Amino acid sequence: MKIVLLGSSRMVIGFLLGGLHKGYVCENLEEAKKVFDECLAQPDTGIILVSQSVADMIPEKVKAARTSARMVPVVSVIPDEIIRSSGKMNQLCS
Repeated sequence: MKIVLLGSSRMVIGFLLGGLHKGYVCENLEEAKKVFDECLAQPDTGIILVSQSVADMIPEKVKAARTSARMVPVVSVIPDEIIRSSGKMNQLCS
């Protein structure tokens, strides 16, 4: 089973350097929808990691996948380089 990531280019590059199987850069709603659906359809995908910023683009799709009766793939939303606190957006790394 493969682990894939949907996120920013910076995040995808970092995870690929760490040994991730496949990473997809999603910069807009259309890309996010298309790639997420493709990942769900791949029989060898075991885990789909979705950055928070991408999950914010496609919340209905992420929720549907996470609440599905299917055990695989597991969908997990992970924080990205933007922290949202008190209504402000701050960069983790300057």
